[in-house]
Amino acid sequence: MIFEGKIELCESKTVKKIIFDVPTNASELIVRFEYSPTSIGPLQNHVNLLFHDSLGRFMGRYDRGTKNFVVGLDASEAAVRGKPLPGKWTVFFENHQLFCDVRYKLEIVVEGNEEFHTFKGELHTHSRHSDGLLSVEELSTFLKKKGFDFFFLTDHSNVSGWRELGSVAGAVGFPGQELNTFKGHALVLGAKTFVDWKDEEGQEKDFSTIVREVHGQGALVGVAHPFAMGDPVCVGCKWTYAFDPFSLDFVEVWNADLSRVELNYEAVGNWLKAVRSGKRITATAGRDLHKRDESDWMSNYVSARGMELSEILWAIKSGRVYLSSVGEIKIDVSGKSVGDTVFHRGSVVLRVENLPRLSLLVVRKREVQRFDVCGSFEKKIDVEEPEDVLILMGFDSEVRPALIVNPIFLIRGDPS
Repeated sequence: MIFEGKIELCESKTVKKIIFDVPTNASELIVRFEYSPTSIGPLQNHVNLLFHDSLGRFMGRYDRGTKNFVVGLDASEAAVRGKPLPGKWTVFFENHQLFCDVRYKLEIVVEGNEEFHTFKGELHTHSRHSDGLLSVEELSTFLKKKGFDFFFLTDHSNVSGWRELGSVAGAVGFPGQELNTFKGHALVLGAKTFVDWKDEEGQEKDFSTIVREVHGQGALVGVAHPFAMGDPVCVGCKWTYAFDPFSLDFVEVWNADLSRVELNYEAVGNWLKAVRSGKRITATAGRDLHKRDESDWMSNYVSARGMELSEILWAIKSGRVYLSSVGEIKIDVSGKSVGDTVFHRGSVVLRVENLPRLSLLVVRKREVQRFDVCGSFEKKIDVEEPEDVLILMGFDSEVRPALIVNPIFLIRGDPS
C-alpha cells in the first residue's frame, strides 16, 4: 500500500488521518515514510506518524529519528510488539511544525500467512473473588474438562482474581469483569485495569463514558442478560439504561443453560431485529457460571488466528463467533464463513457440516427459510437485496436452541 500526497503550510499544527486495511493473513507490517523538504535551512519541518489498530490500540510512533518501523512479533524500537490485527487501521499525521508545503510518501508492506482456528470459549464466569463457589484455578480446570479452550473471568465489579490467571493449568483465562450497576449488568472483556460505573464522588457515570473508558483500553463491552427479570427479584439485572444495548460490541443473547427460554428469546429476537435493520453487533452466550455444572449450555466458538487476548477480542468484535450446544460445526458461504463479507452476483451457496438432527432456520433481511437437516447441508440461495445478511439458527426436537450463527454479510457486486 502506497499513500502519496501534499501537506500544505496552512496545515501546520493540525492532524491528518489515513485509514488503511490490514488483511487477515498479516503477521507483520513494515512501514516506510519520507517527506520533503525536511527543512528550510536551520528550520525543520516536523511531521510524526501515530498508528492505531482495528481495536483502537496505539501501535507505535514514527518519529523524525525513526529509521526502521515494524509492527510484529519482532517489532522495531518505535513499535508495539505483537501480530498486527486485521481490519481498518488509522495512521495520524501530527503536523507539529511546517515552514513550507511538503510532499510525503507512506508505504506499508504486509507480510505473513496467518490462518484461522476455532476455539471454544466461555465469556461469563464468576469465582470466589465475587459470588462464585470455585477458585480461579478450579474454574479453569473444570472448563478444560468441559472442552473449553479459554474463558474470561468476569467477577462482579472486581478484578482481584486477575492475579491468578497467569498460573492456571486448565483453560486459558483472560481478564474481564461484570459491572453491577443499578440499571443493568455489562460485561467488560480484556481491560487492563478496573472499570467503575461510578465516578470519584460515587455518582453514576453516563454509560457512553464507560464505553469510552473500555475502548480506551482496547477492550470490549457488551450487555449481559439484557431482558432478565429485574427488581425486586434480580436486583439490577435488567438493562434499563437509555443507552441502546444493541449499539455496543456484543450482546449476550443466551444466558445460563438451555432451559432459560423466556429469559433469552426476547434477547435473541431483539438482536435479530437489530442485525436485520443494519446494525453490526455480535451475539454471544454466557453460562454465568458460579459453580460446577454438568448441564448443556450454549458455548461460543470463536474463529481466531491464535489464542492470544487481542486475537480473541478482535474475533468477537468482528462477529467471527457462533453459539452452539451441539459442538463444533463447519459453515461455508461461497468460500467465506461467519463474520465475513461475501460479494456475489445474485446467489450464494451455503454449506454446513457436522450437524446433528435439527430444524434449521436460514434468516435474511426479508426472508426466513426452514429446513430439516442432519449431517451435511448444502443449498443455493438467491439473493435479491443489494446488501443482505445470512444468519443461521438451529433447534433440536424439544425446540431448544442448538445453534445461533452470527451474520455473514452479502453484498451484490464485486469488491471495490
